[in-house]
Amino acid sequence: MDQSALATFAAIVTSIVVEAAPFLLLGSLLASILAVFVGDAALQRIGQRSLPVQICLGLFAGLLLPTCECGIVPVARKLLRKGVPAGAAIPFMLAAPVVNPISIASTYVAFQGDLSVVLLRIGMVLLPAATLGWVLGGVKPPELLRPSLNLAPSFPMSGGGGCGCNSGCGCGGQHAHEGSPPSLHARLAEVLRHTAHEFLDMGRFLILGACAAGLFKVFMPQGVLGLVSGNPVLAVAAMMLLAVVLSVCSEADAFVAASLSMFPRPALLAFLALGPMLDLKLIPAFLGVFQRRVALAVIVVPAVMIFIMAVSLGMYWGLA
Repeated sequence: MDQSALATFAAIVTSIVVEAAPFLLLGSLLASILAVFVGDAALQRIGQRSLPVQICLGLFAGLLLPTCECGIVPVARKLLRKGVPAGAAIPFMLAAPVVNPISIASTYVAFQGDLSVVLLRIGMVLLPAATLGWVLGGVKPPELLRPSLNLAPSFPMSGGGGCGCNSGCGCGGQHAHEGSPPSLHARLAEVLRHTAHEFLDMGRFLILGACAAGLFKVFMPQGVLGLVSGNPVLAVAAMMLLAVVLSVCSEADAFVAASLSMFPRPALLAFLALGPMLDLKLIPAFLGVFQRRVALAVIVVPAVMIFIMAVSLGMYWGLA
């Protein structure tokens, strides 16, 4: 095998990982701090709001409660079971991985300050999330969720934080420890533990995505690459499929997309919009948490809408 090709591949993978890792680490740290010290109480006071207000609050709650898609489904399930209306919980689940400061900043940096990419990515996520929030807004949690749920959050989401014991029970400080709340030291230890767990867990997907991007750029035959990237519809479909398969964290996927510059911009936007809403981690989570019809809607609606929006953008730019 050509040594220069291997060197180029290694350089591409290394550059993507080095650029994206700080954002992934920062996102993991911030999400852990909020999970342990804040919890989800802020979202539980919106049940009496009108449906449009619920949807707007859910769409933009990620700005205050940033999280990636890695653990968003258990969080949404818990919110629904605590009485948060579906009109807020569903949009939050779908939009928060993109509409949060870490993902916005990483996209801006990855695309070298191109604000249009940031805004288009947000818009392509907000529309499907708002649509499903509107459609499912009047449905009660028992009609949304499966009756037996065994999917646990990746970390405690109660305002009380971890219990501080070493059993790994994830009790959220709710069982008896002489009735005392967890100490600040225990909470900080819980933050660091979950930050490390989330960073290492999602880091493997970042490396996988970086390797795939390197393979595309270095080893894929130019004839095949030209056939796919030169056709707007095939390019969008290929990048959407890649987003689902790679399952790169939303706080780092922009660097993978930016490295695939041989694809047209609408296809890259489809990758950036769909990945945080639908990937190989999320599909079984949706099927395990929601009723089958709801899960299928959450899977199919974003994919179809993003495909239509991306192809329409490609047609518009082609005619402009």
